[in-house]
Amino acid sequence: MSAQIEIREFQSDDIESFHALHDAVFPPVPLEEMRRWMMRDDVTAGVAVQDGRIVGEIPLHIRRFVLRPGVAVRVAFEHCVCVEEGMRGKGIGTRIQDAIRQFMRDRVEVLTVYRGDERSPAYNHYDSNGLTDCCYVRTWKLDAPGEVAEPPGDPLEAGEIVAREEEFAADFRSAHEHAGGYEDRLPGFYETAFTQLETVELGSEYAALVVERSGRLLGHLVLALRDDGPITVMELASRGRDRAVAMRLLRGACAVAEDRGVGVTALLHDGGIYTSVFDALGFAPQRRGEMIMACPLDWRRLARIVWTPQSELADVRVRVWTARDDFVVHEPGGEPSREITVELKHHQAVRWLMCRLDLAPLVAQEIVTVHGARPGDIEALSRAIPFASWEYQGIDHI
Repeated sequence: MSAQIEIREFQSDDIESFHALHDAVFPPVPLEEMRRWMMRDDVTAGVAVQDGRIVGEIPLHIRRFVLRPGVAVRVAFEHCVCVEEGMRGKGIGTRIQDAIRQFMRDRVEVLTVYRGDERSPAYNHYDSNGLTDCCYVRTWKLDAPGEVAEPPGDPLEAGEIVAREEEFAADFRSAHEHAGGYEDRLPGFYETAFTQLETVELGSEYAALVVERSGRLLGHLVLALRDDGPITVMELASRGRDRAVAMRLLRGACAVAEDRGVGVTALLHDGGIYTSVFDALGFAPQRRGEMIMACPLDWRRLARIVWTPQSELADVRVRVWTARDDFVVHEPGGEPSREITVELKHHQAVRWLMCRLDLAPLVAQEIVTVHGARPGDIEALSRAIPFASWEYQGIDHI
């Protein structure tokens, strides 16, 4: 009879077994790199242990993630998820996720993951475990970059980007402060991005092209460079969302690719602020293939963060009802004068609290219903948790 499987949070003395399972499934990384990553304060994992051996693991990276302008929450991104080959199909991944929901509940508001391939068993695993698609991005490709290339200035190496992180972060905020969908550019962001586990796995190198005037950064583009494929645009920003600066930077990236004899790729939101620039240079969009999935761990705490006070609802208790959950999204300071209930499917509730659902049109279409609403309430609810455009950044991926 096989020994019982223990599900718990990662402990430091798990590292060798944890590392061995990772390397059996993903591109191998040195043990000391794995140790360095797993010992970070913003990194942990859920693990399945049998006879002292890790047989399943879901590493987590805790980040401050921007949902909409001025509103950010703590999220735990799953990555490098793996189960020992002989143990697959036994529900271990689901059990680890269930444990994560408990031991991470007080540390983050949301459990998240980057996924692709909506027809895959891996995607269906997350979907069946309550994680909901919050955005979709598609790959854009340019196989003949030389036709639109313009030589750039000397690229900056990763260390130079880190040294100028305040400038890069300010440039990024100027370009993307209208949107959400990205990790907050706090101190240390770029150094972490350039040394995180996926970078070590893939052997990526990073460089940046910049446009400057009188020593002031007007725009930047971060590239991932690998020996075995196209270069990838990981981050693009221009002050004030200047299209001409973005075009100049992207043409420079095409010149770098042409010199290396490869193409250029990028992951973009439809209707993103620079999507038209890629289109104008001849990049070809592919079928949608990537998404961010999310599941709130504490609905009420998340609701308190994302709720914008509305005078019409100041003394109204607002509930959310789904087939899985029932919680209060707004509680008045005093005794409520009345109560209304927003009735949604689970995935709609997730998207609403992640600022990715425009409530009023769905109510008009009877896709979402509201019990006890008075005239003006639906519009106030839509303003209280408004829809926000997202601008995915490849550099955030893990």
